[in-house]
Amino acid sequence: MSSRRARVYAACQAGGWGLYALINAVLSVLSVVMMQRPDEQFARRMLWLVAMSLSGVLITHVARVRLGFREWARLSLSRLAPRVLLVCLAMGATQSVVAHVLSRFVLRIQGFEDFSLTNIIFGGAFWSVVMMMWLLTYFAVHFIERARTAEHERLQQQIASQTSELRFLKAQLQPHFLFNCLNSVRALIVEDPARAQQAVTHLSSLLRYALASKDAETVPLGRELQVVRDYLSLEAIRLEERLRVREDVSPEALAVPVPAMLVQTLVENAIKHGIAPSPEGGAVTVQAHVREGSLLLEVANTPAPVGTPPAPHSGGVGLHNASERLRLLCGTTASLQLDQTGSALTTARVRIPLPS
Repeated sequence: MSSRRARVYAACQAGGWGLYALINAVLSVLSVVMMQRPDEQFARRMLWLVAMSLSGVLITHVARVRLGFREWARLSLSRLAPRVLLVCLAMGATQSVVAHVLSRFVLRIQGFEDFSLTNIIFGGAFWSVVMMMWLLTYFAVHFIERARTAEHERLQQQIASQTSELRFLKAQLQPHFLFNCLNSVRALIVEDPARAQQAVTHLSSLLRYALASKDAETVPLGRELQVVRDYLSLEAIRLEERLRVREDVSPEALAVPVPAMLVQTLVENAIKHGIAPSPEGGAVTVQAHVREGSLLLEVANTPAPVGTPPAPHSGGVGLHNASERLRLLCGTTASLQLDQTGSALTTARVRIPLPS
């Protein structure tokens, strides 16, 4: 038994049986006051109450140690109930015998001269009820403690599972993101070496961010947008005038934490599936505002013309991982929805509740 559990048990024993003695002492005092005559054996009755409290502590403690009540707390209710009934009857009978012996032979309190079987039975019934209350309290505390321990372990397992899933998703997402950037640089090396050097500069910024965010699950939106601008600069070298960018972000939204690489993934998806396949290119718009206790984030793009072949490696890894990480990091009230119903725009909408 841990020292803390032992202290709690000792405090409960002292408090419970002490309360029993105190309540009976107060009732005895009130009885003397109401009868308006002194009780010659009042002191003996008080000693009897103290002795019975000490006896209750001793009997319950011995029963707990010898019978292994802590192991009983793990039993099912059907197996525990008959044991509790038998033990409370045995403890009640023992306490009743102690009460009669103390009152008649030790303290010689008036009214206990008749040491009959009837008195033993009625006394045993009373003390059995007291012991039943003690046992019910004891096992209720253990059942609550076991339930709390089980809930704590369940939450710990859930956190461990979520942490493992987040690490897997991030490990899967970062190579996917870097692969697309390297593809852009590879194309520029042959076509325009000077611009390829600029692309490497932007790519180095992206690599620093990817490495810095390895252990950070969330980053301020403002920091994420800096990386998005680096990425868009990299893509602008490749796509030139085919890529048009518009940003509409309110100042209060910049400090809101978002999953690392969330906005970058949405922008990358917009370019890969909307702008790059289209000969005319298109526009990407990033909007972020704080409304009604949530961050509302939108990444919209001009959709590719009807009949355009899908982009290579378009397995939906980025959006799927972004959605899963959003759920794990921000809870079930956070959401990511892709709206492709409009003919003029494809919009990814994200709602993230603000931290309490």
